[in-house]
Amino acid sequence: MLSRSMFENSRPGGISVLEIVDGREPGEPRRFVPLNRTELQGDVSGPLAALRLIHTYGYTKEQCDAKLEAVYRFPLPGDAAVTAVAVRFGDVEIHTELKERGQAEEEYEEAREEGRQAALVTRESPDVFSLQVTGLEPDQDVVVETCFVVRAQTAGPGWILRVPLTTAPRYARSDEIESRHAAGQPLALLRDPGHRFALDLKIAAADTARSGTHEIVTSEEGDGLRVTLGQGEVIPDRDFVLSWQPRVAEDRVGVELLLHDDPDDEYLYFIALVVPPGTHRRGSGVAREVILLLDRSGSMYGAKWEASDWAVKNFLSGLGERDTLAFARFHNVTHWLHKRPKNASEKVIEEALAFLEREDSGGTELGVALEQALDLERTKGDLARHVLVITDVQVSDAGRLLRLAQEESGERERRRISVLCIDAAPNSFVATELAQRGGGVARFLTSNPEEEDIATALEEVMADWAEPVHTGLRVEVDRPGVRAAAHDQSEAPDGWSAIDLGDLPAGRPRWVVGRLLRGEVRELEFRLSASGERLASQSVRLPDEGVHRPALKALFGARRIAELEFLMESHRLVEDFREELARLGYDPDDILEGASNGRRKVYTENVAAEGRDALRSLLVREAMDFGLASGETAFVGVRTEKGERVEGTVVVANALPADWSDDILSSGLMAALAAPGSVPSAMPRGPGKMARSLFGASDESLDSVYYAMPPDTTARSRPRRVSPGRLAVFGGVPAFVRSEAVLFDSSKDKGTALPEEVRLGGVQVEFTGDTPEADALDPELCLLVFVGDLASPRARVKLADLVRQGGMRPLNVLRRAGDVVS
Repeated sequence: MLSRSMFENSRPGGISVLEIVDGREPGEPRRFVPLNRTELQGDVSGPLAALRLIHTYGYTKEQCDAKLEAVYRFPLPGDAAVTAVAVRFGDVEIHTELKERGQAEEEYEEAREEGRQAALVTRESPDVFSLQVTGLEPDQDVVVETCFVVRAQTAGPGWILRVPLTTAPRYARSDEIESRHAAGQPLALLRDPGHRFALDLKIAAADTARSGTHEIVTSEEGDGLRVTLGQGEVIPDRDFVLSWQPRVAEDRVGVELLLHDDPDDEYLYFIALVVPPGTHRRGSGVAREVILLLDRSGSMYGAKWEASDWAVKNFLSGLGERDTLAFARFHNVTHWLHKRPKNASEKVIEEALAFLEREDSGGTELGVALEQALDLERTKGDLARHVLVITDVQVSDAGRLLRLAQEESGERERRRISVLCIDAAPNSFVATELAQRGGGVARFLTSNPEEEDIATALEEVMADWAEPVHTGLRVEVDRPGVRAAAHDQSEAPDGWSAIDLGDLPAGRPRWVVGRLLRGEVRELEFRLSASGERLASQSVRLPDEGVHRPALKALFGARRIAELEFLMESHRLVEDFREELARLGYDPDDILEGASNGRRKVYTENVAAEGRDALRSLLVREAMDFGLASGETAFVGVRTEKGERVEGTVVVANALPADWSDDILSSGLMAALAAPGSVPSAMPRGPGKMARSLFGASDESLDSVYYAMPPDTTARSRPRRVSPGRLAVFGGVPAFVRSEAVLFDSSKDKGTALPEEVRLGGVQVEFTGDTPEADALDPELCLLVFVGDLASPRARVKLADLVRQGGMRPLNVLRRAGDVVS
């Protein structure tokens, strides 16, 4: 019997990949690849992207004189909603249908055995799909077009769209190996898989667009931009990331609406986009009451401790005397700076900074600290009230924590509870539920220096709690029973419904997608309010022929399907499903009725399986109703004409990600994960609004930029306040090209010897002459640190923050052998 795990090229899950050794040179692609090209096309409007991923297969008789099946595992964004699949064999287009996955797989297998041409698209994990095409013939192009909808993410005042182009091996825990999501693995990997990627996108109402991952060409088209690749076609070995800036002309809050009047059901779907003013003067927004809870338990030692200190210092420096602050460090005991919130005067901020430096530690008594925080005297006035908890949530008293949040949600002057969860293996369920019931948000950051710089991530997250433009933001609709995806909703007076959007930060739009019963009235009114004040309103009259944007329905449905899929994999018992089903708007009794078949199960595994089976039926029903692919549904198309049976199956390889070592191509997964990267890529540049008045136009210049290099430490070691080693990497006046200047590039600056294996523990800046005041610097002037990846900076450091905090800022970034640092 062949071993399933000892072949050098075994992939995760123990499935061996047999290859023909044909005398190719190392790194040379396979000579026969049936997939020629993948192209991403579509239209983007605001946060809504309706896209098509087109796979073109084809080969000549000289290449292969045989009828074949091809199998390819390709990625899509994790929140993508696949709405349709079209298949064309030469000039013949076959119809595809969405069916329950088991049935779709049976129909495809039957077609393959009978020699019919067919295609099957299945979802293996939220972001990985399988495409099987049978009946490929020489000299005949086969085109498979997968249509999907995805939403862009906010990036400051603009938008960012990330589309993955390849799939890397993933580690699966032993207790997850049988789950559906563990199947999202590549079938094969090659440095050059032999097929290429192309792009053709249209972005409405965009002023500028850029990509940090690919060279792009933009041209004006209509009221927006058309975006293509500068090189025409490229190897799909990295994510494609596109960012763009919309046109902003208003100096007031606005609301934009898109509607879909679905002809197939009784619902009207909508997306409401709330856009903050184009300009915002600091101090003109809503004052804040901030209660900051900082975890000082033993599990926070190391990089988590250092990064949270930096983030807290930056956050404190952004408070004004209109704001009030309460600050506590907690472990076994909760230590408060003051017994009630105080105005954030210069004296109070100085006291808070000194309070932050005290080092004591113990267990994680989060519940005690949170209860004390919620019981503090409430500051009078119209304020944005937040409890911000920075912790790893390694606690077990979830029941009482969630009870505190639930009770607080009913208070008239409600404090929103948000969690910044820092850990490689966090208690994500408790963090998510605490924020959900507390009306805030949960953000998850890792302390792993190979994945992200935690201080950079914390800065970006805490920017959401900077001075808001408005507090208590709500979208109100003149219909009862409105259902919103991922937002709390409630009934309002006069038969209206209200959707809670929280606070509106400066420079960051908010959006919500929802649905309502259409009814007989063709007119709708939407209102935007904040703390009872009406900010904007918009009346909409539906045309008799309706308004059709099916992407909105897909977005709404994708969110509900994702909630059900994650609920299925949450390892809960039947009774534990009830509350979550009710929260999602389902009748738990109707869904779970008959799950036990009249007999009470005894063993835990069987009890849990009952709930999953009931949810699986609901998931299939919802996916079919919304017309979306899911883990339990698939698109299948079969040609009626029979032909000759296929003579073999060809696996289409994924491209090895650009920053992965070639060792993964010839060794097992665990060895590959342990192997240092060998492909250089990178460069820290300073994009954005760079202040030339600081560099060059005046006599102020950077004396030096340092990377601090502490020896590697464990996650639980005591935090280091002073780095034992520094290396100067730049000195002088930066030479700008447009708005960017490269200060250091380890691939070119050979005289500066960075160790091959090192954890970069900090960055320090010193000035010749007098150090400029932080407020005198351009607030967008940044140092970017790249390590091994040219596309995305590992750290983003605002120079004003560096100056404000004494010129030193912690990093937690791992540099492996061969990684370019810049």
